[in-house]
Amino acid sequence: MREEWLFSRYLNRKRVQRAASLGAGRAETEIALLELGAVEHFDLFDVSSVGIEYAKSIAEEKGFGHKVTCHVGPIGCAELNENTYDLITFVASLHHMEPLAETLERANRALTQHGIIWCANEYIGPDRFDYPVAHAAIAKSFFQQIPPGLRNHWHRELQFPTPQEVAEVDPTEAPCSSKIEPTMRDMFPALEIMPLYGAFAFMVFWGLNHDALYETPEGTELTRFILGMDKALTDAGILPTYFAHIIARKNNAPRQQIHRPGRHSSALLYRYAQRAASILRHLKIR
Repeated sequence: MREEWLFSRYLNRKRVQRAASLGAGRAETEIALLELGAVEHFDLFDVSSVGIEYAKSIAEEKGFGHKVTCHVGPIGCAELNENTYDLITFVASLHHMEPLAETLERANRALTQHGIIWCANEYIGPDRFDYPVAHAAIAKSFFQQIPPGLRNHWHRELQFPTPQEVAEVDPTEAPCSSKIEPTMRDMFPALEIMPLYGAFAFMVFWGLNHDALYETPEGTELTRFILGMDKALTDAGILPTYFAHIIARKNNAPRQQIHRPGRHSSALLYRYAQRAASILRHLKIR
């Protein structure tokens, strides 16, 4: 469980007094951290009230609703007081946020002296899913070997949306995802990145029949094979990782000294598969 991993490895199993989640959604990870006793109080920020109100109701059912405060509105307008939070989380949400550097600078200022930022299961692949030709060619070649019943019924070949199509469906979807890693490396001297793989699987999943994938033995076996191939191709250096956990410790340098980067600057994998499917579901090409 990734929450237990964070609590043990980075919080030393010591409860932090206050945490913030930016782009919290349904805040399942944040609720889990509260249940673990890793966090005393969570401020949940999201542009939509639907997810975080659901999270609040779950917290109340579990008896710790008083430990959750919901804030609805654009993340860029969120009130993040300086030196307030021991932990700030972006759970698969940072790739939705622009401007990226300013978002991270505000988060850094809001951390306490020894606070950390955790980007969980973050997409750091190509902007707007505009995959490099060489990467896409591997997935397209493999796709031709998949039994027709496990592929979608709209196209004979594996196809991807254009960046324009992605932006039309969701203007916030991965506008600068490829900049996340270099931007954070420039801004945070103490940075750790844990690859979660995902390049091959994410591309192939665009063309699969997801009903058959999760409801038939053949689909389950194909999923296992794809995820195994994904790991092998990344470990061999053929494909990069498209997803990662990122841990950044507060940069305590004076504000003017923080570098502002320029524009050029087998359960874990299944959790990734579910996340990929949720992204793809509303972006299918028909």
